[in-house]
This record gives sequence, C-alpha cells and structure tokens, in this order.
Amino acid sequence: MSTVTVIIPTLNEADNIDILLNRVFEVRKSRNLKLDVFFVDSASSDATCEKVAAWKKRKPVDFLRLEKNIGLAGAVLIGAVNATSEFVVVMDADLSHPPEKIPELLQPLFDETHDMVIGSRYIAGASMPDWPFSRKLSSLIATFPAKFFCEVQDPLAGFFALKRSRLNGLTSSVPGFKVALAVLAEYGLSLRVKEVPIEFRDRDYGESKMNSGVIVDYLRQLISLTNTSLRKLL
Repeated sequence: MSTVTVIIPTLNEADNIDILLNRVFEVRKSRNLKLDVFFVDSASSDATCEKVAAWKKRKPVDFLRLEKNIGLAGAVLIGAVNATSEFVVVMDADLSHPPEKIPELLQPLFDETHDMVIGSRYIAGASMPDWPFSRKLSSLIATFPAKFFCEVQDPLAGFFALKRSRLNGLTSSVPGFKVALAVLAEYGLSLRVKEVPIEFRDRDYGESKMNSGVIVDYLRQLISLTNTSLRKLL
C-alpha cells in the first residue's frame, strides 16, 4: 500500500496527462516517495481516460471513469473513498499546480506537526506570473468571504495535502470546486494548517472549467457554511 495517493479530478484534460505524470513520477523517483496516482474522470469526451490507461500499464496509476460530471469536489471525495493510502494530495490536472511542491506539502504531515498543508497563492514567496492585475483582484475579492470560516490566506486553494480520513470525515456535501474550504470549515481551529508558497500557472492546453455554474456553487457553499455557523451559535 502506498503512503500517499495523488487524487486528480479530470474533465477533458488529455493534452496535460503525459506532461503532468512525467513530472509527478520524476518527483516520486527523486524523493523516493511511496506514492500512487488516482484519477477520477467526470465523463471526459476526449482521450483523457485512454491516456491514463496507457500509464496504468507501467506505473502505479489508476482511474475511475464516471458516467456524468459530478463536479470537482464530488470527484475528489470519490477519489478519497477509493484510495487506500494514509495521506492524499489533491491537485488539478491543468498544470497550474507544480508537482515539484508535493514533497513540501507532505513533510509536515509525515512529521506530525500539521494536519493540512496548502499550496498557497497568497503568502510570501508565491506568484501568479500569468495573471493580469484584474484577475488577481477578482480572485482576492472572491477569497475574502471564505476567510470568515478559517484563518488561512488561500482557503480556495485546489492544491493541498492531508490525511485521507479528513476528507472521508466531512459531514456535509461539498458543491462545486472548493474542497479545501469545506475541510477548513469542518474542522475549524482544531486543524493545524500550514501554507507553502507556490507558483500558480495558467493552463497551456485545454479549456478552463470556470463558468457561471461554478460561481453559483461557490455562493451556495458560502450560504451553507454561514447557516451551519449560525446554528452552532444558537
């Protein structure tokens, strides 16, 4: 059994699979990590699953192909249920998250000094070299309300590591993309969280999954978290 499973949700990411896995397995080799990769595919219409299946023949890679798109969060949680490792790393397939940072995310968990480690865009040393000022500003505005439910700088991050049991222990459904926010809100101040800086890059291949539905799901999640917080106070 691997110590770590990298969970990667996909939807039409065929052009990124080979590049991503070459980088992940270079990190695995150079750092001697007991690591496997598990893809959860939300009914891609391109060759994503075929690309992953080819890797499965020669590396510790597996995948689950869903019949419909259940959203990134749903795919991540299904991945956590199906994995068998103690720790998981969650990351996107679009190459925005640097696999080379995986060891830095994992070490505090191995050392038992922290319970969750986030690859952060908003702490010293982080960068978003492809983003114009307008996009950085809109991202910061979107992040602001999420900070009412936790004490980290990048609660909407999609690149993070933690014990798999933390994901399996979530008590409510998670709409949309923001799995990390759900974890932070669920466990509150009892969760020892560390942020490490990353260079966040825009995708070179494929299409962004950001759309109006994602925004609506995020608003729904904020409303749900607000209602939960109010019930705890009453």
